[in-house]
Amino acid sequence: MNLIERISRLISANINHLLDQAEDPELMVKQMIRDMEGSIVELRRETVRGVARVKQIEKQIATSGAQIEEYEKLARTALKKGEEDQAREILSKKIHTVKVRETLDKELVNAREVADRLRSDLARLEDQVQSARRKKEELIRRKHLAEANLRSQEATRKSTEMIKTSTETASGGAAGESRIADYEDEITRIESIAEAEREMLQQDVQKELDLQKLSEDTAIEEELKRLKGEI
Repeated sequence: MNLIERISRLISANINHLLDQAEDPELMVKQMIRDMEGSIVELRRETVRGVARVKQIEKQIATSGAQIEEYEKLARTALKKGEEDQAREILSKKIHTVKVRETLDKELVNAREVADRLRSDLARLEDQVQSARRKKEELIRRKHLAEANLRSQEATRKSTEMIKTSTETASGGAAGESRIADYEDEITRIESIAEAEREMLQQDVQKELDLQKLSEDTAIEEELKRLKGEI
């Protein structure tokens, strides 16, 4: 698969759809990011070459334009001196240079289209990799939250089993009731810790989302201000 086909595939990829079908979404999104970052390096290199080609042709057009003007002056001077053959020779060079410039003009149009397309693809791919990075962070946060919930549930289960065992073996006296009360207090403490951890994780997730939105809103306002200044 060549670079253009690979870039097109990456740009058009529906990240959420692909992750929904993946057996290990976190592993898949990491691989996608690596693929995109590698393609960005190649695409940025091609974009630089495309822009350089545009500048090269522009310089060639400017040079040929100057040559055309110079040939025109030389031909006029030759005619004024009565050197008609010399004037013809100079005009022949001028006509050749005009044809060269016409070819360069066409090449410039094509080169600009290629450079613009490369710049556009590069911008879209960079946006896509940013989206993939955000998705990776989201998956990591969700994984950590799920692991924390599992740990708290496991602790609660173990405490419940301890109470059950204690209840079954207790003599029913005051000492047994005291142990049950202690275990109930331990369960309450563990449940409180688990709930506090969940709340803190949820707050961290919300803060991260708020920071991302603030950053995006700031970037949008800056771009809007720039555009207003250019209009």
